[in-house]
Amino acid sequence: MLYDRRKILAAAATLATTRVSAGEAPKGRIETLPKFDLQESTAPRIRVWLPPRYAETRHAARTLSMLDGQYAFAADSAGVNFAADRRVARLIAAGRIAPTLIVAIDNLGDDRFLQYMPQTIYDRASDEVRAAIEREVARVGKTALVSADFITFLETRLKPFIDARYRTSSDRLDTAIFGASMAGVMAGAIFVEAQRTFGRGACMSPNWPIYDERMIDHARLPALWAAYFAQLDRPAGRRLWLDHGTEMMDAGMAPHQSAIAKSLVDLGWRRGSNLQTRVYKAGHAFAETATQMNEVLAWLLA
Repeated sequence: MLYDRRKILAAAATLATTRVSAGEAPKGRIETLPKFDLQESTAPRIRVWLPPRYAETRHAARTLSMLDGQYAFAADSAGVNFAADRRVARLIAAGRIAPTLIVAIDNLGDDRFLQYMPQTIYDRASDEVRAAIEREVARVGKTALVSADFITFLETRLKPFIDARYRTSSDRLDTAIFGASMAGVMAGAIFVEAQRTFGRGACMSPNWPIYDERMIDHARLPALWAAYFAQLDRPAGRRLWLDHGTEMMDAGMAPHQSAIAKSLVDLGWRRGSNLQTRVYKAGHAFAETATQMNEVLAWLLA
């Protein structure tokens, strides 16, 4: 089924606000974490948004980690952002989701591809795909991906730090990861490889084909992604959102999403219950073009 993003935006906005207008939505508070003792080149800025009335509640909050964190909040990047703080605040105020902290993790700028291209996929890929990945790594003057270290950092250092510093749940079913475009690929990788920690995931317009400017389709990649996601096994209460558009580069994502979804359905994942696979009549979704964002957050965090 195809979804028109303009119609989805209007409907989702109506549901999400439930009498809470944009002007009425509480803003919460943003804190910037001290830098972890990583190499300077792999130490992203990390900010935490605390929901309204966080200090007044005793219950442990859920956590939503967002990749490309410099575009996470409504005041970010001169208006080019996901406005996740405002959206989550409205959903909380409307009683549609539980109180949720947002952990915004910046990308590494020119090294974004190195951070978000999964090492495991590179290791298992054909020579043709590996050559394409190596070409992109070389383009930014580097020799290796840093994504495996990034996943380890999120799972073993950042999430424990968040749980120790803030009143958050450590349960994986209360811990979500979100990313769009190449960060959508990494959100999927984190959901798979750090599944002991992350039990909710959303991959928006993810670049499963690993397109560069040449826009080459690799015939074996859909099967590779399907086998990779099969490591998730049965859902056990988890939730995964997958989507893509029908236009521009998003059109090439269809066989990959279909293969991943079939793999999961075969394992007992149920569409609409713990698996969403949406196809929108639109192009690539990122920041201000991510008109399905209200819908994604409402389902992912419900």
